[in-house]
Amino acid sequence: MKKTCAIFDLDGTLISQSSEKVFLKHLLKHGEIPISNLFAWTSHLLKVRSYTEAKSNKIHLSGLEQRHLCGLARDCFVNSLRDSITPHISTLIQTHRNEGRTVIIMSGSLSFLVELFHEYFQTDIMVADELEVANGKFTGERVGLRPYAENKAALAKELATTHGFDLSASYAYGNHRSDVYKLELFGNPVAVNPDRELRRIATKRNWQIEL
Repeated sequence: MKKTCAIFDLDGTLISQSSEKVFLKHLLKHGEIPISNLFAWTSHLLKVRSYTEAKSNKIHLSGLEQRHLCGLARDCFVNSLRDSITPHISTLIQTHRNEGRTVIIMSGSLSFLVELFHEYFQTDIMVADELEVANGKFTGERVGLRPYAENKAALAKELATTHGFDLSASYAYGNHRSDVYKLELFGNPVAVNPDRELRRIATKRNWQIEL
């Protein structure tokens, strides 16, 4: 019997919004980010002139204590993020589990945020954006490959090799045009509330679309 999996994106797929944006608002509301960090991040944004690129820079978290920040993340999950979980997603995950598939969350969001959904849905494997920690504090630097765009495809292939998944018989869920690289590897790609470009591609390739 073929070993299969179901890989879910987080932002816009398992939940209806951006986990990092919600968490950032939570941190700002409670005054947890030093002004110097905000200035440094803003300066970087003005330099690169790309929000997507600037978003991948985590200098605003530099120097913050890991344990404290993870505690704040859990508070944010309980008070905000949990309410944004897409309706019926728990049922869908359970269906895949009942059919014998390994359930995976793969997200470019910060690992300590993704971990909360990993626990909530009791998924089997989690792949997320890891930040460097030194002396109990985040440095703002990334560790390893960020799960985004082509990197998600590379990581999916790596998982398939490591665990023996047959991707042609597996499922992948995503909502953004950057998810195409990953989705096209799977025999059952599903575009969830897709943006305009992903909808165009999904329609052209006859991929399943869920709204």
